[in-house]
Amino acid sequence: MSRWFVGDRVTPVGDSDHPEDPIGKVVMITAYGEVIVHFPQAGSEVYAPDELVPAPPEEGPREGGNSSE
Repeated sequence: MSRWFVGDRVTPVGDSDHPEDPIGKVVMITAYGEVIVHFPQAGSEVYAPDELVPAPPEEGPREGGNSSE
C-alpha cells in the first residue's frame, strides 16, 4: 500500500531531470503501487513510492490568521 494519496505535494529524492520544477502533485496511484506525479512545467512522471518525499509547505496566508493586524 502506498503512503501517498492523490493531491499530495511531493518532490523526488535525489537529482531530478527538471531541477527548475522540483515540486509536483500526486495525480494517481497505479494498480502496481507506482505513483504518477504531475509537475507544472515538466509534465507527468512515474515513481516508486520510496523515490518521493513530502514537499515543503506552500508559502502564503495561514488559516485563522488575521492579516490586517
